[in-house]
Amino acid sequence: MSPLARRILAALLLLSGAVLAFVGVQRLVERQRTTREITRLRDGLYRARTAADRCRGSLANSQASLEQLDLVVDSMRARVDSFEALDARGVPEAEYDEYLETFDSYNDSVAAWEARARRLRAVDASCRDAIREHNSLSDSLRQVLTEAGIDTG
Repeated sequence: MSPLARRILAALLLLSGAVLAFVGVQRLVERQRTTREITRLRDGLYRARTAADRCRGSLANSQASLEQLDLVVDSMRARVDSFEALDARGVPEAEYDEYLETFDSYNDSVAAWEARARRLRAVDASCRDAIREHNSLSDSLRQVLTEAGIDTG
């Protein structure tokens, strides 16, 4: 083999080795990037699941509290109605002070009920956001795993 052919062959081998090394490094870098992305998404998914679970618990507690207050408000409304039903002409004078006190308590209770209902709606909206975030992260993780050829089943 001539010296020129040897040099060309050596150059081709060196070039092939460099290309193979470059491709290998690129694959390694891409695999590391994918691994970091999967880790980031899994960590975010864990935090989102924890937030959604806490939110659901808070929502259940708020709803139970509102239902309890609802019973109190209904009871107070029934008491107000009973005062008003004593006489077709209105609440008897002897009962009027107690009626006003009950009526004021009822109004205060209604205001408290409305405030709790607003908080419950706010918690519900927050929970919906937390669940949407969880689902979005779950979808993203599934997509990255599928693109990486990792079975998600």
